[in-house]
Amino acid sequence: MSSLTGKAARGAIWTILSSIGGRAIGVLGTLIITRYLDPEAVGDVGTAMILVMTVNWLTTVGFGQYVIVRGRGEDAAEVVWHASTVSLVLGATGLGLVALVAGVFGTQIGVSEITQYIPILALAIGMRRISAIPEKLLVQRMQFRAIALTQTLGEAVYAGTTIFFAARGHGAWSVAYGNVAQYTLVTLVILGAVGVKPWTTPTRWSWARVRDMFRWGAPLAVESVLHMGARYWDNVMIRTLFGARPTGLYNLAYNLADIPAAHVGEQIGLVLLPSLANLPPERRPRAFERATALLSLIVFPLALGLGAVADTLVRLILSDEWQDVAPFLTVLSVLSVFRPIGWVVSSYLQAQERNKPLMYLEILKIATLLGGILALSPFGARAAAAAVGIAFAINAVLGVWLVLHNGPRPRVLIEGFLRPLFAAGVMAAAVLAARYVLEDAGISHAGILLAIEIAVGAIVYVGVALVVCRETARDLFNVLREVRRRRGGAAPT
Repeated sequence: MSSLTGKAARGAIWTILSSIGGRAIGVLGTLIITRYLDPEAVGDVGTAMILVMTVNWLTTVGFGQYVIVRGRGEDAAEVVWHASTVSLVLGATGLGLVALVAGVFGTQIGVSEITQYIPILALAIGMRRISAIPEKLLVQRMQFRAIALTQTLGEAVYAGTTIFFAARGHGAWSVAYGNVAQYTLVTLVILGAVGVKPWTTPTRWSWARVRDMFRWGAPLAVESVLHMGARYWDNVMIRTLFGARPTGLYNLAYNLADIPAAHVGEQIGLVLLPSLANLPPERRPRAFERATALLSLIVFPLALGLGAVADTLVRLILSDEWQDVAPFLTVLSVLSVFRPIGWVVSSYLQAQERNKPLMYLEILKIATLLGGILALSPFGARAAAAAVGIAFAINAVLGVWLVLHNGPRPRVLIEGFLRPLFAAGVMAAAVLAARYVLEDAGISHAGILLAIEIAVGAIVYVGVALVVCRETARDLFNVLREVRRRRGGAAPT
């Protein structure tokens, strides 16, 4: 294993474990929060957060990715200084304006129950914006310890702050206070790791550099905005079509369904971009094949397994008011099968500096997603939620098709997806069969059912995967063994 590959593997494992740990804290906190807040309150503040984040995305223009890919060698200081300056100016302008007009905007269109949260949420996102470029410096250097730490500590601070205020009767405002506390801590940790000088040291101002940043980042900016929009704008449409309560249920189900994608798939994508950028172009296709096969082996059983145990899981962990989360969770679990594929495709194309195809992919995905929700809305909110899985599936298939024209071997890549998917499908069928047999035998306690379902799923998946995904499973074991051996000599960074 090369030094770069070993560093990438250690970084991925470090960030995945920290992200899962943070998500575990976040889920536990969310479960406690649902005891104090109803779905309507969660739906309204969540919609306000999406509006603020959209303004933030629109003013980002791919500056972070520009730093990762172009901020190397003798141009590094100039790239970082210009990216930092322009990013902060645009962010302050956009977030400041949305905070100022929120009250008037909300009153005019009759949604002041949503827009009242915008000013404080703009403050929270503004705090996070300060650390955006410094964080990309850590990614570029493949120093993931601080980033991983923010995922765990940030979730803990968010959950603790929100629960503290919710228990004292502050309602949806508790979520806003939690966001301020979380993003303030995240920024302090990242700046503590990077320092101030690396991203605030002035260089001679170059409008040519600024133009290059915008020219390079414009397609990526559209892609990034639409990519994040595909993650969040569906909430706004659900709120518009079905009201606050279904939005709160849908949002919680989405957050649970997204755990495998966001906290395993996206962490691999985070490590993959700088790893591929550091590799010679001729080695990138094989690295991409390997990464996608390993990703599929890890993520597919988590995604389909979550959908299979959704009913039992929700019955065990949520109160009666939130039981309707279960059908949403079953439908939305499909997204974690396809969304991580989009992440690794995106990393590969960015490393190749093929930004325009990414933009076109995202345009199609957001159109399919929002159009699908609208088309399926006459059949109810749960049917409309199916549009999410459909949109991400189409995006993943087209993304893989694009990549196949740029180096990776079609047969290897497709088998890397289909073999783990087959094993995960067998696992999900076994879990559903086990539940049917147990309930038919009179066993109805959710805790007992869930434990048995998870055990059956794990045994079946490992057994099938060792047969149909033998080479990939062996590769995963070798990666883990190598990381464990190297940890004795150097801690992951």
